[in-house]
Amino acid sequence: MEGSAPLAVCFDFSGVIVDHKDKKFIPGVEALIKKLHSKMRLMAIISRFPPRVVEGELSGLKRCFKEVYHALKRSKLDCVREFAMVYGITDLSKVAFVDDKPENLRAVAASPVRTIGFRGSGKYDTAAACKDIGIPYAENVHELSRLLGL
Repeated sequence: MEGSAPLAVCFDFSGVIVDHKDKKFIPGVEALIKKLHSKMRLMAIISRFPPRVVEGELSGLKRCFKEVYHALKRSKLDCVREFAMVYGITDLSKVAFVDDKPENLRAVAASPVRTIGFRGSGKYDTAAACKDIGIPYAENVHELSRLLGL
């Protein structure tokens, strides 16, 4: 990601924060979230799962997130836009969106939002999709941390 670090980061939940199968935290993601929180980054989760389910699995990390959005009947981009509006971010290029699902990445990458593909739990061929879309890709949490300006 070029330029300054984002003011806010919106994460997909399943596949990015927790593994798709066992719902355990992806190694290193917990520390990344804590570091972003300590640097005063605004964070949200945008998930197809209801907020009560996501919050139940977050445990102690729940306090790090300002919002948990349910993206079942609306797009993830709409959720990112709402988050930015609620927290006074008028320039969407100051918001990063991290997901592992190619169709979500394509939809958000067409906007000014800084879109980052993350291998996460490896369910999708995110690397190929990112190359095709022309957006940054993080194979691991270290690369994701760098792309988020840490």
